[in-house]
Amino acid sequence: MPVLLCDLDDTLFDHEGATRDALEHLRGVYQVLTLWSLDELDQRNRVLLEAIHLDVLNGRLSIDEARRERFGRLLAQAGMDDPAAAEAMAGAYREKYASNWQPVPGAIEFLQAVRAAGHHIVIVTNNGVAEQQLKLVRCGFDVLIDAMVTSEEAGVSKPARGIFDQALARTGATPGEAVMLGDAWNADVEGARAIGVAPVWFNRARRPSPDPSVTELVSLAPAHEAMAVVIRAALSPRAAL
Repeated sequence: MPVLLCDLDDTLFDHEGATRDALEHLRGVYQVLTLWSLDELDQRNRVLLEAIHLDVLNGRLSIDEARRERFGRLLAQAGMDDPAAAEAMAGAYREKYASNWQPVPGAIEFLQAVRAAGHHIVIVTNNGVAEQQLKLVRCGFDVLIDAMVTSEEAGVSKPARGIFDQALARTGATPGEAVMLGDAWNADVEGARAIGVAPVWFNRARRPSPDPSVTELVSLAPAHEAMAVVIRAALSPRAAL
């Protein structure tokens, strides 16, 4: 495995944890959001985020515009039509979200182990360059990777082949020489398999696997055990499809 291709959000960077903390903060400030439990609010936010983020990836909305739209729709679901409140809520969310950026437990040690073993690391992520670069720096990932390819600069998003091709080109690796680690089944696992890169599904939530033949990793700690899982995937016949 000369090259590890790796997703960022909810694989190395704990987007879910920062999101839930920000939503919990908002429930303490905006009574309308207590209409739902934190779990239900989180689920509603997740559904809207996934849908509206497509407009960000397609260039139809900026990240800030998408955030305002998301909270406007959440308020609409609560029976409110208040653009000013949605904008204030979006700003408060962003401030709290960005104040609590943390690596996924074990991520730093895992990347250190991959580097120590002599492997290249390329981040492959569906988001904008500035946002993702800031996460790398804040979490200390920037000094542990070789490169990052975002959908913004690639012009296509995972699972499209183009973004994986650009990531491989950064190190000169072939698909059979790489492993893709990521939490999103369609974007990361199916995208990698389609071009002959061995996938490893990062499944912290221990959800049922759509395909048990795919190598699964539930934690990045301890680093040597996580590395062993990734190496087994690299040696699997799937790596040479």
